[in-house]
Amino acid sequence: MPKAEKKTKSSTKTTKLASSARTRKLTKKQTKVKKKSSAKKLPMAGNLRLTAKVFVTLKNNWMVLGGIMLVYLILNIVFASGVSSIANTVTNIKADLNSTSAHAHPLASGVSGFAALIFSAGAGSSSTGSTLQAVLIILQSLVIIWALRHLIAGQKIGIKQAYYHASAPLVPFLLVLAFMFIQLLPITFGSAALAAVSVSLGSLNAGITILFGLIFLALAAWSIYMLSASIFALYIVTLPDMKPRDALRSAKKLVRYRRLQILRRVIFLPVLILLTMSIIVVPLILYATSLVVPVFYLLSVIAFLFTHTYFYSLYRELLA
Repeated sequence: MPKAEKKTKSSTKTTKLASSARTRKLTKKQTKVKKKSSAKKLPMAGNLRLTAKVFVTLKNNWMVLGGIMLVYLILNIVFASGVSSIANTVTNIKADLNSTSAHAHPLASGVSGFAALIFSAGAGSSSTGSTLQAVLIILQSLVIIWALRHLIAGQKIGIKQAYYHASAPLVPFLLVLAFMFIQLLPITFGSAALAAVSVSLGSLNAGITILFGLIFLALAAWSIYMLSASIFALYIVTLPDMKPRDALRSAKKLVRYRRLQILRRVIFLPVLILLTMSIIVVPLILYATSLVVPVFYLLSVIAFLFTHTYFYSLYRELLA
C-alpha cells in the first residue's frame, strides 16, 4: 500500500475519532451547567435602562393609556369609593399631626402618615367597595395588558376597543391569579405565626421569636421564588388560546436560571415607586394637607399603569 494512501487513511481515522469526541453526548449535569451559563449570558436591560423604556412607552402612547386610566379613575370613584378611604386616612393623619406636633419630628410624622396612606390605598370604605375595587383592578389589568401588547407592536387602537376586547381571557387570568394566591400561602402563614409568637412570647423568650423570624424569612423567600415566575404568567395567559397551565409552564421556562437577575429588577420597582411618591406626598402632608387626597389618588393610578408597563417590558426583555 502506498505511503500516501496509508497517510490518508490514518488522517481519516483521526478525523472520525475527533468528530465522535466532539459529538459525544453531555451528561445531565453538564447540560444543566451549559444551559445555566448560556442563560446568564443572555442580555437583559438594567434597572435604569428598563425604567427608561417604560417612560418611552408611556410617552409615545400617552393619549390612549391616559384615556384608559381616566376611565378607571372615574369608575373607581363612582363604584368603589376609592377616594373616601384615602380621605378618612388623611383626616386621621391631620389629627395625629396636631396631637404629636410638639413631641415628634415633623418629617417622622409625615413619613408615618405616608405609610398609613400606602396601607389604606387598597381598602375601600366598605366591604362592598373593597370587592368592587378588586374587580376593577382585575378588569383594568386586562385592559392595560391588551393595550400594551398592541401599542408596543405598533398597532393603532382606541380606548373603546381596548375595553371591548380585553376581557376575553378573564377566566384563565383569574385561574393564574388563584394559583399565585396559593403561592402566597407560605409567607401568609409565616407572618401570622411570627405575629402570634411576638405578641404572646416575644417579651418572655427572645430566642423563640428569632427562630420564628428565621422561619418567616425562609417561607417568604419560598413564596417570592415561586412568584418571580408566576407573575409573568399573567401576561402570557392573555395570549389567544393560551391555557393557564401552559402559561405557568412557559413562565417557569422563561425565568429559568435567571431568577436572581429578575428579582433584582422586581425589587427595584416598589422601591422606585414608593420613593417617588414619598418625595411628592410627604411635603404635602406637612404643608398642604388639602392636596394630599387628589395628588395621592392620581399618583396611585399612575403607579398602577407604570407597574404593568414595567413588568410587560421586563417580560419582553426575557423573550428577547
